[in-house]
Amino acid sequence: MSLEMAPDSSICAARSHIFASVFAPASPIDFISGLAPTAKSIQRGSSSDKGTRNRAWRPATTFLSIPDRNFEDLLLHIASDEEDYLKLWNRDKKPSKETRDALTYLIRLSTKESEHEDASNSIFDWYELEIRRHFLQNFKEDLSIVSSASHPDGLLREKFPDVFQSISTSFDRNSLLEGFLVRCLLLMRRIYFTPLVQYMLPVLERRAQEKCFMKFERSFHLMIRYAIPGPSLSDLITRTLTKHTLVILGISSLKERADINEDASVDDMEVDRQYSMSYQDWRAAPSVEFRSQMMTEFEDVQVTTARERLLSLLKNLQLVGIGGEKAQEAFAGVMDTMMTEFIRVAYTGHWEGPSVVSFHLRQWITDVYAQLAIQVLPIINVPEPAIRESDLDKWQEIGIARLGALRVGELFDVIVEWPASSGAIEDLRQFARHPAARHHLTQAFVAALNRRLLHPGASTVEILQVYISIIRAFNLLDPKGVLLDRIARPIRRYLRDRDDTVNAIVGGLLADPADADGRGSSNAETLVELAAELNKAHQNSLRNDTGELDFDDLNWVPDPIDAAPDYRKSKSSDVIGSLISIFDSKETFVRELRDMLADRLLQKRAEFEQEMSVLELLKLRFGDNALQACEVMLRDIFDSRRVDTVVRNDQGMTNSQDQETPELHAKILSHFFWPELKGHQFKVPSEITELQQRYAEGFESLKQSRKLTWLNGFGQVTVELDLEDRVFVEEVSTWQATVIYAFNSGTAESESVSKTIPELSAQLDMSAALVRSACLFWVSRRILTEVPGQRDTFCVLESLPATKNDNNNDTEYAAVDSTSSHTAAEIDESAVAAANAAVAKESAEAAAMEKMNLYWQFIVGMLTNQGAMPLQRIVMMLKIAVPGGFPFSNEELREFLAGMVSKGKIEIVSGGNYKIVR
Repeated sequence: MSLEMAPDSSICAARSHIFASVFAPASPIDFISGLAPTAKSIQRGSSSDKGTRNRAWRPATTFLSIPDRNFEDLLLHIASDEEDYLKLWNRDKKPSKETRDALTYLIRLSTKESEHEDASNSIFDWYELEIRRHFLQNFKEDLSIVSSASHPDGLLREKFPDVFQSISTSFDRNSLLEGFLVRCLLLMRRIYFTPLVQYMLPVLERRAQEKCFMKFERSFHLMIRYAIPGPSLSDLITRTLTKHTLVILGISSLKERADINEDASVDDMEVDRQYSMSYQDWRAAPSVEFRSQMMTEFEDVQVTTARERLLSLLKNLQLVGIGGEKAQEAFAGVMDTMMTEFIRVAYTGHWEGPSVVSFHLRQWITDVYAQLAIQVLPIINVPEPAIRESDLDKWQEIGIARLGALRVGELFDVIVEWPASSGAIEDLRQFARHPAARHHLTQAFVAALNRRLLHPGASTVEILQVYISIIRAFNLLDPKGVLLDRIARPIRRYLRDRDDTVNAIVGGLLADPADADGRGSSNAETLVELAAELNKAHQNSLRNDTGELDFDDLNWVPDPIDAAPDYRKSKSSDVIGSLISIFDSKETFVRELRDMLADRLLQKRAEFEQEMSVLELLKLRFGDNALQACEVMLRDIFDSRRVDTVVRNDQGMTNSQDQETPELHAKILSHFFWPELKGHQFKVPSEITELQQRYAEGFESLKQSRKLTWLNGFGQVTVELDLEDRVFVEEVSTWQATVIYAFNSGTAESESVSKTIPELSAQLDMSAALVRSACLFWVSRRILTEVPGQRDTFCVLESLPATKNDNNNDTEYAAVDSTSSHTAAEIDESAVAAANAAVAKESAEAAAMEKMNLYWQFIVGMLTNQGAMPLQRIVMMLKIAVPGGFPFSNEELREFLAGMVSKGKIEIVSGGNYKIVR
């Protein structure tokens, strides 16, 4: 039996101590390439140096090693004191004397070895690799996930519930960088750099310290950039910079003020305007000195805080390695966006003149925008951070260009609000100096016109009003007229295709100028401002436009470089001239002027001063010959008064003893000079016919070889209706008076006369639609009433119906009667409007059929020479044969041919062909 004795513990301890003094204890780090001392380095020194090195390596690496703790441990101490979180990573203890000596020995040894070929086993290299190992193993993955999250607050609370259950702060993408990531990265930097800065670098010389520190800092920065994706980092920096620059540059305060102004007027608010970026406050400043102080002195506390936080953030970004080029790119992009945003917020809708927007913008760029750049650029390591004068000038040019771009986008609204928006046009003058800017302005504005104005939903008057404002605004913007020439072409082309353009222009010229000044009853459908414009342009119209032949003009300058090949600037180019020149020939304008002047001269008026004034002013533009017919028409009206007096005296029609006999006055028109007057045809009462015959005899005796043709459809009649309970007096049209006269009983009996529309139509030889319109008009005046149960039958309402008993007092009766009358009138007015529309439609159809009769001879000739033809071939032949083309559609021609078939002039044969009836 043999016993195996255990070795003495003291002997074992001694052996271990001796072994450890020669061979350093093995650790996992020894098996990582580059950490353990190499054979070559061991062989370089003596065996005593090798033992000393190995004895120093163990305490030094033990002190420098970083305990493995996950990202959650870091978050738990993100807001704690420095000493608390340093304990977790073994950074709160000071090294012992043995450890300090070991670090000093290894650092000096590494300094000597750095002079040889291989220094990869230095204590600095080991610690650098230890930092990398710890970061990749503990922080990298979570840091990457959090920085890339679109909703980081929810992710953090889900991933680290123990940490964020007691934290009320929410982290969105805008606050993630400043409120979370930078703080975490600063903690990591503190953990890794504390022993380096406190115990390792002081051993080195100053130059070596800087070199070594920069090496570690570069390595740390590379780790951070590797962990945070580039796009996510750029997005986070941009969001954070945007949040602070909005406040520093005054944009957020302008937005808040705009929101407040929606609910309360500025006059009702108490606003401290000592420090303000507002254009309104700056414009209202009492002096230039006060304006210069508004953006520089008395800075708001909120602005100061935002500036301090921004500069501190940028410094921290540089420390943790996510500044540099990323911060430079983000800052440049944010400042570019902020300039556009400030211009949009500060100047949108501020169009009052005279404009000083450009001066305010230049001061803001100099005192606020550039000053922020001066403070930021040195922090983010921009080479040559000093702002040169050329840079400031360039920023101001960019600001003016973007102000011009804003005004181009607002130009349509600016034109609509003209002349209250003249300041915006002054801003555009500084922008529209280069051909590219002028081209952009015209292209964008033409697109806005096509989208918002030149469409069927806008009335012709509205389009003309905008066009007039465009002429005035663009004459201020570009006196040479090149821009107006480009803008006006699509508008003029569109107006030329509208049928009522000439009517609207002429109606505006003939309007009362008092309406343009707000002293008269203005009509929204009338261009009353043209009447005033015609008087203002009188002096300009006196000058002849000699164009390129004006050799004695000492102020002549060549056309702009961007003028169109067919551009021609007229010296007499004003609003009236531009509107008249829409049409290729002045005959169209003169013809419409003659038609509208005829309608106005036929009205029962004592004076026609406005028409005479317009005619005299237009004669200066068109000449006497073009407006000769209009001048004759005016002379006819004034001569008619004299002739009417003479004829009535000769025929004894002035002082009639019989009050029952009506008075007859006539306006005598020259048939050759007046436009064709197409009125309603009907029979007038016999009393009126007799008076017309007597009047015609008197005229023929006065004006021999001339004969009167009575136009019964024109004129006015003052009717007096004697009813049982009232007397009605009103001025009406001739056909309305003729219809009510047909209800005259001729006796004093109280029996009411009733008539039907067919009876009246046959008796008066008047169209049924016109009779119905007249009857409904008298129903609305409570003179006639429709017989209950009998459609189209009307009788005289001799007495108004009483809705109260006779015992009621008169006041109540009058009130009830007034109310019932008002209600009935409202109902009858709608019926009158419908009847008038039917009459207008019938008249339009009759006019169209009459115009169609002009083409009937063409159709007869085709069907006679070529035989039966289908509708499509007839239309094609008419488009070829008729000068100017055939203006009617296939359906209109089919209806016309159907009428001719009913009259027996043509017939429809096999295949739907039309054939002349022999």
